[in-house]
Amino acid sequence: MKTLPNNPSIEYLHRAARTLRSKHRAGDPSVVELISHFDTSFQNLQTEQVLLQPFSILDAQRVIARQYGFASWRRLKLFIQKSTQPSTDYDPALAEQLTRRNAMRVALMRRYTSKKAGWFDHLDNFNEESVEMLEASYDKYGWLSPQIVGREGMEACYWLGINCLKNSQFQYRSAELMREALPLGECYGMYYAVSIDRWLSLSYKPSIFGAFNDFNERSDRVEYSDNVVDPKNLNKRRAQVGLMNLNKANEEWADMIRQRKAYRYTKDEWQALKRKWALEGGYIAA
Repeated sequence: MKTLPNNPSIEYLHRAARTLRSKHRAGDPSVVELISHFDTSFQNLQTEQVLLQPFSILDAQRVIARQYGFASWRRLKLFIQKSTQPSTDYDPALAEQLTRRNAMRVALMRRYTSKKAGWFDHLDNFNEESVEMLEASYDKYGWLSPQIVGREGMEACYWLGINCLKNSQFQYRSAELMREALPLGECYGMYYAVSIDRWLSLSYKPSIFGAFNDFNERSDRVEYSDNVVDPKNLNKRRAQVGLMNLNKANEEWADMIRQRKAYRYTKDEWQALKRKWALEGGYIAA
């Protein structure tokens, strides 16, 4: 998913859409990969075919919206409005609490991720406290949307919650709240995709978006399992939530693995860790 710039305007995004349409009309091959993935009607076409297809400003707007994690231009516009316009529902104390706690999470992860396998266990107490805080906030507000805690607060809410793996009920509740927030333009599609796929994968059920699967980091590659709903249309679903083509995602993940200094799991270690999380988090019975 491409990250929105700080304080983006609708006009800025309009210009991006007009530029994309102009490049397509000019036969510029540099836009083919973007268009052919996020406009799902083009996904099985060759480069020359993509450039010959009609491509309107509405099509361009949809592609721009999807690369930022929104299924439609309308949802993207709603998110921009809710992120930038003052709201009487804004809770500044909660927003500050979320961003401050997320900074603590980042610091803790930096301290432990270069260590041996099992480093995640060091965050158990921190994550339990995060669950308590987020559950109370959910009870009061539902999903912590931009008009409640600002864009930075919403993003902090996601990162705090997604790392609280050892609580199946909380993970499912978070994913459901995100799903409900999507048509309102209050959450990135990628956030929901990763959240629900983690819950499904740890529950040993087929995932929807291929966003959380199996790893063999010692071989510098991500080995995605085939335990995915309707694999033929996987990339179409990924496009609608801002996720790139699965093959390209695998390549980028492999590059990241090669460059980082954190502990690298073998396939067997990863499977054992996944089962440990599943048992401790209540996703599956012992």
